[in-house]
Amino acid sequence: MSQADPSAEIQVRSDKYLVNTALLIYDTLLTLPSEIKHIWCKNVKIGTILYLFARYLLMAFFVLAIYSSLSNMKCNTITHLARALQVPFVISVQGLLLARTYAISLQNQKVLGVLGLLILIPTIINVVCPCADFVTCLFWTIAISLVHNLMH
Repeated sequence: MSQADPSAEIQVRSDKYLVNTALLIYDTLLTLPSEIKHIWCKNVKIGTILYLFARYLLMAFFVLAIYSSLSNMKCNTITHLARALQVPFVISVQGLLLARTYAISLQNQKVLGVLGLLILIPTIINVVCPCADFVTCLFWTIAISLVHNLMH
């Protein structure tokens, strides 16, 4: 068996981050006028804060991830900072998902409780063990199934 070329892996990873960052910046520029009108010029609420965290922490994460992958170092301050940005980003996205699902379910307390737990558990697992992507996918599958059953 042949070994994978580490420099090729780093190049693919940095290219992935570059493409994602370019798309995110393009989307931000396209929607900036609407964002200024509907987000920046309104009263600050928890939804506003969650939206801004979800939008701009992701961009900061991608920039740091690009720098980290190009520096060819697996464990440095930039890498740790990028990982630290993931937690508030994930929490803000999941908070938005939870709020929207709660509103769509006509403020069903069961949906809020079940989805809240199923968001909290994989978030804690991913903070403690960042390699646990399978567990997160499993919990999201269960969450979607349970919420679907509660709504019908």
